[in-house]
Amino acid sequence: MPSPISIPPRRPSHPQLGNPASIVFTGQPIRNNAFVQQLPPGGNAQNQMSIPQSLLPPSGQLLSTTARANPGVTALHQYRARSPVFTVVDESGVSVSTRKHFRIVDGVTILRDRLKIGSRQNVKWPFHVNEADFDLSSGTIDSTHGAAPTRVVRVGSRFYRLRCVDATGRSEFVSEDDWVAASHVWPSNVTVLLNEKPLDVRKKIHHGRDLPIDMTAAVRKGDNIITISIIRAQKEDQREYAIGLEAVRLLDMDSAKVLMGTLAYEDARLRILQRFQNKDPDVEVVDASVTLNLADPYTSSIWNVPMRGKACRHDQCFDLDTFLETRHSKKPDQPCDPDQFHCPICGGDARPQNLVKDEFFVHLRQTLAEKKRLDAKAILLQQNGHWQVKEDEKTGEAGDGSGGRFGARDQSAASPVTGGGGARRQSEVIELDDD
Repeated sequence: MPSPISIPPRRPSHPQLGNPASIVFTGQPIRNNAFVQQLPPGGNAQNQMSIPQSLLPPSGQLLSTTARANPGVTALHQYRARSPVFTVVDESGVSVSTRKHFRIVDGVTILRDRLKIGSRQNVKWPFHVNEADFDLSSGTIDSTHGAAPTRVVRVGSRFYRLRCVDATGRSEFVSEDDWVAASHVWPSNVTVLLNEKPLDVRKKIHHGRDLPIDMTAAVRKGDNIITISIIRAQKEDQREYAIGLEAVRLLDMDSAKVLMGTLAYEDARLRILQRFQNKDPDVEVVDASVTLNLADPYTSSIWNVPMRGKACRHDQCFDLDTFLETRHSKKPDQPCDPDQFHCPICGGDARPQNLVKDEFFVHLRQTLAEKKRLDAKAILLQQNGHWQVKEDEKTGEAGDGSGGRFGARDQSAASPVTGGGGARRQSEVIELDDD
């Protein structure tokens, strides 16, 4: 049995660096970033090593940005801000990092005042962390020899991070879903302090994309205060930004699925049939049909458990287990990033607590399984509630490899959603003139 892992106290520490005064640079600066060769009199240049004579580029030289940032090279000055390596343990302290785990945004508090770049601003934002939430957070241990810090966590552990969203032209974020779906971006010139201690702001130029600030190790129990300062940038004079403090929680497969809801069959059926309602008095829909896509966007086959976000407006669903399994981290055996929970169809909020199982599509799949038609990619739903499998538009084949057509093989797969009947007719729309 693996030995238990002790959870460290919340006492941040930092590796000691060498005294910068002990580093001495010799040689004169050079203008063209070339190498100056030190040759003895009569020496051969081919037998000598080229030695750089300047650490910094010449004054006034513009540095080119790399097409793909390599934080290991371009962000060495922010090594303290690197994401920690997580070790997930169970209640007995045994490591369970090899299992699937997720970090999800559990709650958001948005700063009421916007950051306006047109004028210099200095915003102070106090917040309070109670004892129960503080005890759920985990301390970070800075490792030696330049390695990434480590953090021992368990299911339910709490983290805190600061995000910034471009809010130009938006009056407000009407819901938490709206905030979570927005992309993170920092202003050009911004500094952030937590309890008077500076925090590194990780920018796209160094890390490939703007990254939120993980404040877990710096947050203290009780009162905290965030100080945000921005300096006017002429190119951003008209831009406004919103700042949000997010509480992030660690989940496993079971605890993630517990948070999910269910959309009842009748509610789901009425939701789809409402698409036939016409609000234009000048247009009369005599008969119409709607195509419902049954293919999971990841596997291109019918889902096992059809899921959709609560705020999603589309009818298409995605498979639950496939969606969760594809939430991964760049590093093996690490919990997935909180920003990966977006709907694969519309990009909306798809955190576990905002997902619902659609019982209409559950019933639909059961019917298709009874008719041996799980090869179907879509169905045609009529206004009277009946539906039938939509055949391949190019070949009209059944899709089971037999080469036969569905119409000649089994007409019974056309099933009603309501008690009505009747065969499908060609959709027809009659538009009435004003006179």
